[in-house]
Parts: sequence; structure tokens; C-alpha cells
Amino acid sequence: EAAPWGAKDPPELDGEDRALFEEFESEIGRLASRVDPAHPEDLEDAGRLDGQTLAGWLGERGASPTLLAAVEALIAIGSSTVPTREMSLLGYAAKLAAGAAPTGLRLRFVGGPTALAARLAGELEGRVTLGAAVTGFEQNGDTVAVRLAEGAVLEAERVVVAVPLTLQRTLRLDPPLPEPRQRALAEARYGDASKEAALFAEAPGVEPAATPEGAIYHSDENPRILIRFAGAEAAGLPSDFSRLAGAEPRAVAGVRWSSEPWSRGTYLILGPGHLTTWWRRLADPLGRIHFAGAECSTLPSYMEGAVRAGEDAAAEILEAS
Repeated sequence: EAAPWGAKDPPELDGEDRALFEEFESEIGRLASRVDPAHPEDLEDAGRLDGQTLAGWLGERGASPTLLAAVEALIAIGSSTVPTREMSLLGYAAKLAAGAAPTGLRLRFVGGPTALAARLAGELEGRVTLGAAVTGFEQNGDTVAVRLAEGAVLEAERVVVAVPLTLQRTLRLDPPLPEPRQRALAEARYGDASKEAALFAEAPGVEPAATPEGAIYHSDENPRILIRFAGAEAAGLPSDFSRLAGAEPRAVAGVRWSSEPWSRGTYLILGPGHLTTWWRRLADPLGRIHFAGAECSTLPSYMEGAVRAGEDAAAEILEAS
């Protein structure tokens, strides 16, 4: 989760709006500098800070509608995919303390993340079963039964569950989940986002921008492709590439994460109270069932977080074996 277009701050802010935005940035920075990313819940006054939201902090200081809309475009619509009124102030600061890049990517894959998935799939050919939906797990002594939707049952010594909480809600687990995880499954908020790409005959003369309709930027691989990433409440807005570029696109393709059956949303964004109640318990194993995925790391909405959580789960299994 990082703004893809390289914007550093909201455009066209001046006077009191600019001053308050800079105060907002400074406050987030100071808070992040005080947070231990491994244990943000230990920070003094963590409960109050976790209960505060980004929009709430600005609203308490008299932020104008212009400033609120600009911050929404930069953080929620262009990156986090959840409205700032639903984002924990402490959760956001803790993620920055852990190394998140809130505006601007630090690293891109040549060919996009799909290239990484394809490389991994190639190395695991013949060892991965595709098209087999899991419906639940049952622990029986030294094994775990993995039940598939088609009716088959597989057995394993240990299981790693690394799917979004939106999908974990559909799984049946035996023994039953502990209270913190039950609460997490009930309360966890994943964002909504759509991403569309439009191909033009010539490179459109459109500058990258964070707008109320989404983040607009060019493809790194083909300047004729104009991309719109729209998160939070802008995800459902129709695109208007013709107006943006002043020309009709040759083709448009897109995807909306909340409509994808194997994700049902973008990534976990901590809301008020989530960090200090259940977030740090997401990696707790349940007997021989272990949990991974970005949600179980200090970077709950980043691919880097998923890698860290996978390494932690592997180490946990090796230690227990």
C-alpha cells in the first residue's frame, strides 16, 4: 500500500490549510518516531491514540473542507483505500515506524507483481494444487485435516493459513478460534479500490495527480497507457479517460478488488481500537495451525509484510517440530 504516482503532498494548499497540513505531517512523524513497530501497543497513551482517526485529528483542529478533501485524496483515495475517518492514528504511525512508504513507491518489480507470482509458480510446478477451495481445518492429534469444497480431505502435520481475513471468515476451524481472533474476523476492515488502464494512440499529456476521482499516472513501461487508481469511496466512481486526456482511448481494462472472490478487498487497514485489542494477536498459532500473510506483520498492507510474516511462520514451525 503506497501511492503509485509519486506525489509528496496535496496540491493547491495555501495559507491556513497548508500550515495545518504541515502540522499534521509533523505530528504523524513525531508519533512514528516514538513507536516501537514491534510493540506499538506499549506506547504511553496507546489506547487514546489508537481510538483517534486521521480525519478526527484534523477535524478537532478546524480543518477546512478543502484540506480534508485533499488529505482524503492523497491518503485514502490514492493509497490506503479506506476513508481517513476510519483509520487509526496510532495504526498509521506504527506502520510508518515499521518502514512503510506512505507517498511514493520505494521498489517496483519489472513486469509487475504478476511476474513474481509467475516465477514462484514455475519453481513450484507439480507441487501446488490449483482450483481447490479450502473450507475448513480439523486438528486430530498429530495431524490436521484440510477439507476441500469438492469433498476431498487432505492431511498435513501442520498448516499455514495465509489468506486475507475476509476469506478466513468463511473457514471452519476445529478447535474454535480464541476470542481475539474471533473479534478480528468480525471487525477487520479491508479497503475498496479499482484500477483501470487506458491505452491511447499517443502518450496523453496528463500530469500525475492525486484527485478526488483517484490517482492518475502513466505506466512506467508504456507512456501511452494512462492509469487510474481509485481507493475508498472513489473506487465505485466511473472513469472518464476521454475528459482527462482530451482523446478517446483505444481500449480500457480494469479490476475492482472488492469484487475479486479470492481477496474480497484490498488489504487490512487498522481502524480505531484495532491495534490495541486484536492486531498483535493475529500471528498467534492455533495448535498445529499457523497464520501468516501481511496482516500478521508490522506492515499489514504491504507485500514486504507478507514476506516477513511468511518467514516468521516458517521459523515458528521449525522451532515447534
